[in-house]
Amino acid sequence: MIATIISVFAVLSILTVMLTFLLGVTRVWFSMSRDGLLPGWFAKTDKSGTPQRVTWIAGVASALLAGVFPIKAVADLTNIGILAAFVVVCLSVIIFRYKRPDAPRTFRLPLMPLVPAFGMLASGFLMLQLHWETWLRFGGWLVIGLIIYFTYGRRHSLMNPDSPRHLASQSPDAAKSD
Repeated sequence: MIATIISVFAVLSILTVMLTFLLGVTRVWFSMSRDGLLPGWFAKTDKSGTPQRVTWIAGVASALLAGVFPIKAVADLTNIGILAAFVVVCLSVIIFRYKRPDAPRTFRLPLMPLVPAFGMLASGFLMLQLHWETWLRFGGWLVIGLIIYFTYGRRHSLMNPDSPRHLASQSPDAAKSD
């Protein structure tokens, strides 16, 4: 009886994680596309405002990865990616706090910089517990991401004042359409 209850909750947990992953990935890709880091094709939405294209791509890619690779390898790769993102976020909090001390804030972080420093250390420690093959896969995906960024994203980013998208958004015609 206990085993059945645990199994049911395990399946429900997996479904929750997959739903959260798909929602998160589609919104990240949508935002990156809108900001010029990925082709604009990814930012297209249907009439209800849903980024349907990236939802399909993320769903099919997830199904293929889960079908081809062992679930432990996929889970470990997901873990290292999320932990690396946590490290970057914690580091960004510290950098932003000291580079822009006068920026308006809706939330004050207590014990700054101890909390983000602890977050970086804890996430880094958990990353170090992962197998070397996970690090190798993570490095491969990181290289792919950097190639995409340096060959496409950097040139097309709205943050780049010379990008076609940035220039178009600054033109007088763009101001009239607002």
